[in-house]
Amino acid sequence: MVVPLLWGLLGALAVAISRATGAAVFAWVGYLMLVALAVSQAMAALAVRGLAASRRVSADRVVFGGEVSVSVEVQNRSRLSALWVSAAESLPVGLPMRGIRGRLGPMSAGSRFQFSYALQGARRGYYTIGPVALRAGDLFGLAQQEALAGGVSSLTVFPKVLAIRHARLPSRRPAAEVRARPRAFEDHSQVVGVRPYQSGDGLRRVHWRATAHTGQLQSKLYEVSSQVAATVILNLRRADYLGPPGEVEESVELAVMCAASLAGHILDRRQPTGLVCLGYDPASGSDRGHRVPFGRGREQLTAILSLLGRMELGTAEPLSIALRRERTYTPWGSLIIVITPRLHEAALPALLGLKTAGFDAHAILVGRVATAATRIPLTIVGIPTSRVRAEEDISGLGL
Repeated sequence: MVVPLLWGLLGALAVAISRATGAAVFAWVGYLMLVALAVSQAMAALAVRGLAASRRVSADRVVFGGEVSVSVEVQNRSRLSALWVSAAESLPVGLPMRGIRGRLGPMSAGSRFQFSYALQGARRGYYTIGPVALRAGDLFGLAQQEALAGGVSSLTVFPKVLAIRHARLPSRRPAAEVRARPRAFEDHSQVVGVRPYQSGDGLRRVHWRATAHTGQLQSKLYEVSSQVAATVILNLRRADYLGPPGEVEESVELAVMCAASLAGHILDRRQPTGLVCLGYDPASGSDRGHRVPFGRGREQLTAILSLLGRMELGTAEPLSIALRRERTYTPWGSLIIVITPRLHEAALPALLGLKTAGFDAHAILVGRVATAATRIPLTIVGIPTSRVRAEEDISGLGL
């Protein structure tokens, strides 16, 4: 912008000198300079208007430590040639890049050029790629126009998943417990039909579409499974993470890593697994509880890791409220694992309520200053508790 402004000021100064002195040569020089500047600005504007960019990303999700390839194509759709075109990709902060993120050169009418690079998933998170900054101008640098093209692409880096070594989580059950008969549970994520409404059915069980069709109350019929479901509840409520920023970030990553590792371990045992996250999801812009319904297999693990990869600290509801609500979503007899840096006094009645209602609850306190702010140790009331202060502790949790 400095060169065009200086050029215009010099042209105006030459015209002013011509009028003051009566020398026609200064007028010719001034007018030529101003005309050249106007033509350059118009040509640069037309050139950048005819440019377009598109981006191809090999995947919108990548495992921790993995790599995605990105290819950008710039095309000159105008009938005019551009003396020079600069294209530069806007990259996310925190991900190492390998390759070329931009290109500079002339473009004839209808021509195109490409450049490609790779991003390494070295840090968990939700990232945006782009847009592409396009610049075009004249040969002498009198004019330069800029435009953004190519839109924005998203990339989610999954959290690190650690292998679980031990066979079981620490449990309140004695080691010599006798073998119990397999129990049957209703899987609320699998609706297999409808049946007439019975006294005691909750409103969540009513099948409203079938009710409207038949004119009589109908209830959902769930699939019966002998496998015990497991729900991992991750607390990323900002108010519960105290300490310096570096320590808070370390605790957050430790909590997410713990949730991902336990979910992967449970799914490897072919058990139905769900996830509840209390925090902020930048993909949806929502700052509330986020849920992945019960499921099995690799697709379920991908869905869980995708949500965990995006989650950040937020102003979600307190953990005690989420625990009370979980009783309506989780099949009776399921295992509920709570991962949090702090366990407040208000959460103890909610945990006890889960236990007395027939659920198996387990609390995992993460971070260096993880505390259970209760006057009664949780193990006394039958709720086992684990502490995770480093990655090594996650590997020793087991299930």
